[in-house]
Amino acid sequence: MDPLEAKPQFRLIGEGAANVVFKHESDESSIPQGYLLRVPKANTVAYPYSDLQQYWESSIQPLFQPHELVQQHLIPITPSTVAHLNTVLTTSDPLRRHDFRGSRILATATTAMLVQDMAAKDPLDTVFEFKPKWLSQSPSAPSTSTRCRNCAREVQKHASHPPSSSKPPKPIDCPLLLLDCASPLSLSQSITSLAPTLEPGSPNYARLAHWLQTNTLLTRLRDLQTSLDPAGPLAADPEDPDFQLAMTLRDCSGFVRIPADADAPVEARFADLDKKNREAKLEYWRATERGLIEGGYYEGREEEGRVKTNCLFERGGSGLS
Repeated sequence: MDPLEAKPQFRLIGEGAANVVFKHESDESSIPQGYLLRVPKANTVAYPYSDLQQYWESSIQPLFQPHELVQQHLIPITPSTVAHLNTVLTTSDPLRRHDFRGSRILATATTAMLVQDMAAKDPLDTVFEFKPKWLSQSPSAPSTSTRCRNCAREVQKHASHPPSSSKPPKPIDCPLLLLDCASPLSLSQSITSLAPTLEPGSPNYARLAHWLQTNTLLTRLRDLQTSLDPAGPLAADPEDPDFQLAMTLRDCSGFVRIPADADAPVEARFADLDKKNREAKLEYWRATERGLIEGGYYEGREEEGRVKTNCLFERGGSGLS
């Protein structure tokens, strides 16, 4: 039986190209408190949820402690629930991102996913989401690179779609700074990027700074990315499951919650660790890497008027220690 059917009351929380996330707001729901509902979109190349969950349990869970992952599990849904969710999307279309408008839930979906809600539990909690991305340089990058893979990619995007405003663009944030927080400059830039509303000198600013300087979670993610893909997208064996896992780990999201209770620890978890469809993505990954190399984006020789980044490489750091 569909646990959502009794009194469906849903609110659209967020979405990506392949999935939509809703909050179920009925107190009478049998959904556990603290979880969100994730459902698949139609017309995507993503794997079925049963495959995604099996991959998460077999390949992702063993790499982390339970408190380091946004927990997830599957539940059944019926056509009436799918129809209701599509009605919510139709109503929400004017407020959705332009390229997502008109997309709908997979009509034949029989399974949804419950994912742990990382929103604030207390109004005074501080919560933010970030993308760690590539925490070490791409093995395919030129030895003469002056930018990390993420900064090179962001500059490429900027060149393809320059901002229409005459206002100078915001400097590109470098994920390698997250691993260089012994440096006061890297620490300050990381906190500004992650939680720009935190005031320097405030207790939560100090708590986040302490977490950045002492956590082992980000270094473990970097080490996994590096060990699982020593060759890089251009030379990797497309059939190698380790390469597929490395690309999954390079596209995860991080959630950090600083509780209002000053004695409670900072909570950090990774999410969005779906198995990547390497057959559908491989040529995109390789074409992107070739474009970064051939366009000079790794070496900063592509722009008319160099795009400013905060890249650790441009400051003379390697990001590899």
